[in-house]
Amino acid sequence: MSTTSVVPAREQIEEVVTEASLAPSIHDTQPWHWFAGSGRLELFADPSLLLGAIDPDGRQLLISCGAALYYARLALRARDLVPEVTVLPYGPGYADLDMDLAGREPLATIHVSTVLPPDAGERALVTAMRDRITDRRPLRPAPVQATVVEELGQAAEAEGCWLAALGATDVDTMWLDTMDRHVAAGGTGGIGMDAPGRSPTAPVEARRPTVVALGTDADRPVDRMAAGQAVARILLTAAAHGAAARPVGHAEDIDAIRVRVRELLRSTGHVQMIILVGYPLPGGSPVEPARRRPTSEILTIVD
Repeated sequence: MSTTSVVPAREQIEEVVTEASLAPSIHDTQPWHWFAGSGRLELFADPSLLLGAIDPDGRQLLISCGAALYYARLALRARDLVPEVTVLPYGPGYADLDMDLAGREPLATIHVSTVLPPDAGERALVTAMRDRITDRRPLRPAPVQATVVEELGQAAEAEGCWLAALGATDVDTMWLDTMDRHVAAGGTGGIGMDAPGRSPTAPVEARRPTVVALGTDADRPVDRMAAGQAVARILLTAAAHGAAARPVGHAEDIDAIRVRVRELLRSTGHVQMIILVGYPLPGGSPVEPARRRPTSEILTIVD
């Protein structure tokens, strides 16, 4: 069945926004607001939730909103609805994430143009979306399967981004550079990063979870939105394979770490996120999901 235009019911819109709120975000701020009306669903940044001290130009805020956009796309597919998405519909804007502009112009607009059941791959991602929570417990000191890494790369490429695996030497260099920078700033060595574990008897490449860098060719607002959609798709793809994936702590907040990884990769692009991927250790207490903002707080519907 297909039509030239489909207007989701109010209940569907509320369900989609509720599921979109499950998306990961910078320090779990969930910095977005949705507006529904005139047959469209619009995503806005919530400028009141910008973390100016660690995210002054709103890079992570845009990545967070991009992740919510991908979750909304997937939630629509779960209801057999095919989304047509326009990112930054009113032009490039957001050069410095001007707060007045952020509150007045949408980051993305979604129309539904047709009805089509999801395929097997989409259904697997929908299941992962509904079940996944960020798990920061220790991971096994072993990489994920090469086929999984390949699928993570395909997930990034599908959203217009690239993914590069970091070798053992690159990972060690990144962590040592970060430690040196932290100590020089007066830290004690507890840098708060998700350092990959090691096993003293295994070959070096087999002693740690997998570390990958997600990047974009440019660093415009539209690229940061794409990176957010790619982050969401990567995390869900990993979860669909029984793996745990999470962004590396300080690499989210410190530009110099991402620049250093860019140098290690000899890349001309821009590293947007560094992601740790591995398999959970057996046992341990269940992880409680983080509290989500109420749907009534993040959605405005105009009939």
